[in-house]
Amino acid sequence: MSITSLKFPFFITAIAVIYYVIPKKLQWIWLLIVSSAFYLNLSRTLSVYLGITIVSVYFLGLIMEKWEGEHKEKMALLKEGKISGDRKSLKAANKKRKNKLIWACVILNLGMLVFLKFYKLIAGEINAHFSSGRAVPLLNLVLPLGISFYTFQAIGYLVDVYRGKQKAEHNFFRFALFMVFFPQMIQGPISRYHQLAPQFVKEHPFRYEQVCHGYQLFVWGLFKKMVIADRAALMADLVFQNYSYYSGWEYIVALLVYAAQMYGDFSGGIDIIRGVAQILDIDMVDNFERPYFSRDIPEFWRRWHVTLGTWFRDYLFYPLSLSHYAQDLSKFLRKKKWMKMAKVLPSYIVCMILWLANGAWHGAGTQFILFGIYHGVLTVMSMHFKPKVVELGNRLKIDMKCDSFEIFRILRTFFLVEMGRVIYIAPDIGATWAIFKSIFTAKNFWILLDGSVFNMGLDSKNMLVLVVSCLVLFLVEFAQERGVKIREWIGQQNLWLRWSCWLTLIFVVIIFGVYGTGYSSSGFIYMKY
Repeated sequence: MSITSLKFPFFITAIAVIYYVIPKKLQWIWLLIVSSAFYLNLSRTLSVYLGITIVSVYFLGLIMEKWEGEHKEKMALLKEGKISGDRKSLKAANKKRKNKLIWACVILNLGMLVFLKFYKLIAGEINAHFSSGRAVPLLNLVLPLGISFYTFQAIGYLVDVYRGKQKAEHNFFRFALFMVFFPQMIQGPISRYHQLAPQFVKEHPFRYEQVCHGYQLFVWGLFKKMVIADRAALMADLVFQNYSYYSGWEYIVALLVYAAQMYGDFSGGIDIIRGVAQILDIDMVDNFERPYFSRDIPEFWRRWHVTLGTWFRDYLFYPLSLSHYAQDLSKFLRKKKWMKMAKVLPSYIVCMILWLANGAWHGAGTQFILFGIYHGVLTVMSMHFKPKVVELGNRLKIDMKCDSFEIFRILRTFFLVEMGRVIYIAPDIGATWAIFKSIFTAKNFWILLDGSVFNMGLDSKNMLVLVVSCLVLFLVEFAQERGVKIREWIGQQNLWLRWSCWLTLIFVVIIFGVYGTGYSSSGFIYMKY
């Protein structure tokens, strides 16, 4: 069942009614049953991969906790003089064997993800270099729903246990619920155990305001997804899947529409997920913080897919930055008297590694690696030149805090992001270069004036709906960026105005949402990750 289908609100309502009627101690069990059934219905036999992850990480966590307890006992005995040895060697031995558990988790679970995601690409490349036929069999592998999200979530949990930030969960079924909680399986967020899991075991009495807020956020997400994103997809998919038939300003218009599609799709999906969780009195992390208001590339990626960015930061960037490899490189550069380079080069290299991993996470293909390199280079340049730009601005007496300069920075960041999306959306590298060349040599500006733009998948009426909807979205998010809490503000108004706002939004989704006979609602973009 698609979460944008007309059946889904009734499905959620039925779940919520039972959830609040049954004894509160059984609420988490009901969530586990519903979540398991939801995932089995969508993934069927592919659910075995999720089962392997749940079982392996659960037991590895218990083993790690047991070993840590044994280590503390040995340290206590050493302190009392009952055993011989030294603290340093005991710590090293304990760390070494715990590292083996982490590597076992990574090899098994991340290995499944890499195998399923990259096998076809690697096998195809190998076979392409053998004229005698197929050197490697081409398997018809399918990615299980949400595998990237739950794999990262599981690894993060075990690393937190390793670091002592999280106690291992001893109840297998509660750990399973953390992994399989059905709203997050579509496209995240990548939750932390300490933030999400404790909420499941709490008692959740029915609260009218909480449930209303959940439904409101749910409908707002449907507006972004069905009215904006799915409508924008009609043009973006047509143009970029048939790129050779278009040129110049047609690509520019399609890129702007694709920006609306990406924004509405991911932001809308997150709102739907968080809305469903709020109906059940579960607070999920906001994974999307108005990134189109970002002033530079690093800020953009801090706002876009927040939990993925923090996951890479906490479990990849920091460990690599503090690793002995980075330290050795820094020491080597210091010996050569390259002091400035010693401070920044290790972090720049780690940043590039992180972005290569980010590109690989987004997809299997050369263009995704190039996408990672592109944003890695922009991030490093931003880190390196930001102090120099500030210094130059001060010398030229440019007011960098004025509104006009802020707008310039936002537009500059938007432009750079959209250029990166050409790499992302184009079918291959050849198409990417062809589109870039056509954009920067565009001469067919007349398509904006003679109506030709309405022959690119969206007629004039649909384009008007898209533009007006984007304007509404912009005004709402602009107010939120200024600190206005829209739902709370509407909730403070008179009853007739409150109901008018939400009923209008519901009817807009029903009337202008892209669905119906002859149309297959596009899946969420991030579902394929």
